[in-house]
Amino acid sequence: MSTNKVTDYFSASAALTITLNALASSTSGVGRQSTLLTGNTHRRAIIYVKITQGTSPTGNKGVYVYLLRGDAHATPHYTDGAGASDAALTILNAVCIGTMANKASPSTEDVLYGEFVVENMGPVWGIAIVHDTAVNLKASDADHWVRYIYVDDDIQAAS
Repeated sequence: MSTNKVTDYFSASAALTITLNALASSTSGVGRQSTLLTGNTHRRAIIYVKITQGTSPTGNKGVYVYLLRGDAHATPHYTDGAGASDAALTILNAVCIGTMANKASPSTEDVLYGEFVVENMGPVWGIAIVHDTAVNLKASDADHWVRYIYVDDDIQAAS
């Protein structure tokens, strides 16, 4: 008896637009949202994040990545009242999809990397980033990035 095989199909990597240079530290959810992506029909995404800490960060702190969703309605609903574009945002209700923790004794410009799998992003989605390292992130766009790839099921018929 032969059976179908389900494998993963990976899209090309693409950048999410989000300005992280000199993002201020916050213990009250103040951070930055990415531009939201519309027309999504994919099942899941893998999100890759690179953050460069600023000068003399506090140890045992983190960078928090949140999922933002929208319903693609004519008058859209977005998580936490997010807008469509890269902008400041205060997180109140968004789901945290991951944390990148720094070390106990971090150094200036330590780099943090994160990889997060998100299922069922919805028709409109993006992310927000908040950190509480007690200092601004490094003030250069080139030292931070957020990228994603879509992962879909690829059903291969049995031969």
